[in-house]
Amino acid sequence: MDSNIHVFETPEQTARAVAELILNMAKEKNKHSLPFNVALSGGSTPKLLFNILAAEYAQSIPWHFVRLFWVDERCVPPTHPESNFGMTYENLLKQVPVHNSNVFRMLGEVNPAKEAERYQTMLEAQLPLRDALPRFDLILLGMGDDGHTASIFPDNMSLLYADASVAVAAHPVSGQQRITLTGNVISNADKVVFLITGSSKSSVLQQIIHRKQNFKDFPASYIHAYSAPADFYLDKAAAAEL
Repeated sequence: MDSNIHVFETPEQTARAVAELILNMAKEKNKHSLPFNVALSGGSTPKLLFNILAAEYAQSIPWHFVRLFWVDERCVPPTHPESNFGMTYENLLKQVPVHNSNVFRMLGEVNPAKEAERYQTMLEAQLPLRDALPRFDLILLGMGDDGHTASIFPDNMSLLYADASVAVAAHPVSGQQRITLTGNVISNADKVVFLITGSSKSSVLQQIIHRKQNFKDFPASYIHAYSAPADFYLDKAAAAEL
C-alpha cells in the first residue's frame, strides 16, 4: 500500500493519528517561531477530531502559534446548526487557547460573492504565496460518498481549476450556497490530508486511489493527483476495498 495511506481500526484511532500529526507539525513550527496555518473542514469525522484535540491536546499543542482558516462554509449564520464554524467553535475553539485574532472564519451570513472575494483577499494578505497562490501549511479535507471534497461537487468540476482561490458553490441537491477554497489553492498547500471514515466511502476511495473506473468524475481524485502528494488517514471500513 502507498506510504501516504494510513489505515487504522476505528474512526477514533484515525482521528487521533491526525491529532498527532497536527501536534508534531505545530511543534515544528513553534521551534522556528513560525505560525502554523491550517484550513479546517466540517462534518462528522472532523467533529470527532476536534473533540479529541479539545480533550487530549489542549495543553500539548502550542495553540498560540496555530492560525485557523476554513476550507468551506455553508451560507448560514455561525449559530446555525449547519455552520462549519459553529461546529468547530462548539467542539474545539471554546476549549483550547487559540487567540481570537488567529481565527479566520468564512462569513456565511453575508453576500456569498462578496465574502468569497473578501476571503481571498484576506488569504493573500495573511499567508505566504507560492506561484501567486496562498500557501497553507496543512489543509484537512473530508470526502463525501459522491467523491466531493471541500464544497467542490462532481457537477461543478470547473472549481478545481478556477483562477480564484475562493469561490461560491452550490449543493447539487439542496441548492444551498457555499463558500469554498478552489482546487488550485488546496493543491498548493505544503500538506493535504484526507480524513475519511466509514464503509460508504470505500468504493469511491478505491477508484480514486487506484485511478480506476470513474475516478475522473470525483473532485477528490483531482486533489489526490495534484497535491504533493495527499495523505489519506482512513479507518478500516473506508479502506476495505483498497
